[in-house]
Amino acid sequence: MGKKLIIFGGLIIVVFCTYIYVDQRYFFNPIAFTQDDITPYHWSEYERPVTITYYDLETERKAYKLEQEKAVRRFLEEMKDSPPMQESSATSEVEGALKLSCEGDTLLEVYFYEGYWEILRESGTMYEMTKDLKGLIETL
Repeated sequence: MGKKLIIFGGLIIVVFCTYIYVDQRYFFNPIAFTQDDITPYHWSEYERPVTITYYDLETERKAYKLEQEKAVRRFLEEMKDSPPMQESSATSEVEGALKLSCEGDTLLEVYFYEGYWEILRESGTMYEMTKDLKGLIETL
């Protein structure tokens, strides 16, 4: 009985330490993480700190950097909530660009246009610019 209790206690300690390690090192939880067009890589590729850099190309030509985890998560959630656009020949000038990076690696690059946005590494899928996403960009 005592040996089983020691093994069980040791197992709980290992699981707890693993949880703490993953939580401190990685941006995403492996259990709750879902791969999609916005986060296409394995969860372990998103090591802390994850930053978003937004480049305003419309008028000011300024760069804004989001380093707070809550702000980065909110931005990613709003991008994931954007519905894909029907095939369109919409053409307009680039208003802004976004780069998601961690530890010097670029994980996502996006161009923003008037009313829609597009992921660069993809085959040209366009997403609608939601009011919430536009609001986040305007608050930068």
